Formats: sequence, structure tokens, C-alpha cells
Amino acid sequence: MTTTSQIPAVTDYLVAAAQASLSPGVTVFDGPQPVYAWQAIEQVLFIGADPMSLTEATAEAEQRFATALDSGRLRDEDGSIVCAAQHWSGDPAVKTHRDGAAAIVAGVELLLRGTPRTGAPGDASMGGLCLWSGVDGPYQWYPRQVTNGAAVMVVFRVTYRARLTTS
Repeated sequence: MTTTSQIPAVTDYLVAAAQASLSPGVTVFDGPQPVYAWQAIEQVLFIGADPMSLTEATAEAEQRFATALDSGRLRDEDGSIVCAAQHWSGDPAVKTHRDGAAAIVAGVELLLRGTPRTGAPGDASMGGLCLWSGVDGPYQWYPRQVTNGAAVMVVFRVTYRARLTTS
């Protein structure tokens, strides 16, 4: 099997794992959504989207040969997927929403910590898709006052390293 990039599989894994594991109040979106689809939702996680900058790339990867001894069949891919978490409830206190957005990011971080064989709550290998993964920066925080209170969005990245093989 030949894999060109793990970006699609990593994105799919993140969406499914977040939908299954984050608190029930968090709505998980796969990619960008129209504003009217999420502006009134209190807790939102975007996988593969940055609503604050819809013109920027939301995933990227670099590849290189893993070793010269394998006749060019193995490549390592270092990639990142842009994600964003927003918290809003109508409360005008920014701290409430900063803490809420941070809790969503922490939930994603827990998804990617540990390995199933150690009994840890997460899986840094994303079910074997990657050699490792984790939540990474830069973290960009966007607090703002909106018509019905305050909202805070934090944009972050999930980074990973995968081994691509040709068999």
C-alpha cells in the first residue's frame, strides 16, 4: 500500500475521537462551516479550520526519505492540522470563556496523550496512524465582546510524525 499523506487520515481520526470523547456540550466540526452554523453554539471545536483566518492553509506536511537503505520505500511525514476552540455563553466575563476555550483544547490534548497499552486516556499514535502526535502552538487567543456577551476563540495545531510506506 502506498500512502501519499496522512493528513486526511489524521483529520478523520481527530474528528471521530473528539466527537466520541469530548464533553457532550462541545460541537465538533470537520473543516470550516458557515458562520450561521456555529455562531450561537456555546462550545465549538473546529478540526482543520481557523474561522479567524479563512484564507490560510489548515493543514500542511513535509516529507523526507526515512532511510537510504530501503530503496526509497519509507518516508517520514511531519504534519500539522489547524484547530480552533471557541467558548461563548452570553456571560460578558472574558475569563469564563478563556477558561472554557482552554478546557476544550485540554480535552483534545488528552486524546493524544499516552498509549492504549499503558492504560492512559489517549493515544499519541492515533490508532497506529502516526509515530507520535500532540497539541502544539502557536496558540492564538482571540477574546472579544459580541452582541450577547463575550466569546474567546483559541487557534492551535495538532502536530504529528508518520511513517509512510510502500509495500
